[in-house]
This record gives sequence, C-alpha cells and structure tokens, in this order.
Amino acid sequence: MIIDSAPAREITIPSAATACAKAIGMPTSFGIVHAFTIATAVGLQLLGLYAVAVTFGAWTTLALYAVGGLAVVLRPLVVWRATSCSPGE
Repeated sequence: MIIDSAPAREITIPSAATACAKAIGMPTSFGIVHAFTIATAVGLQLLGLYAVAVTFGAWTTLALYAVGGLAVVLRPLVVWRATSCSPGE
C-alpha cells in the first residue's frame, strides 16, 4: 500500500499560547501592564482587609475570610452535586 511505504516523520505542533504570542508579536510593555495590574489587585486586597478590620474588628474580619475560604474549598463539591445525575432523570 501507499500508506505503508510512506516514510515516518516527526511533526511538532507548538502550543496554542506560544503560536498565538508569536503571531501577534506581544509588545514588551505587556509585561509591565501585567505586573502593574497584579500589584494593584494585591494592594486593593490589603486595603480591603485593613478597612474591614478597622470597621468591624478582628473577629469579624477573621469570620469573613473563613467564609470566603470555605466557599473556595467547597465550590467543587457544590458544582459536582449540582451537575451529577442519576439514571432515570
């Protein structure tokens, strides 16, 4: 057959992100903007933590962060329970 006689070649496929970045030609200022965005987000988180602690006190702040942490931890369980289906439904 023709397919059996064809020589084997190694084909490399670049990842989509690498190919896209090379095709677009990301400017170097993108890294600066990304770093500035992350620094702003961290600063706003710390400012919010300070505002809650000053306004409501340390125990309320701890409780709010505990509820937020539980929400992050339990989210996959809630999604799994909501999307699971049993036979006959």
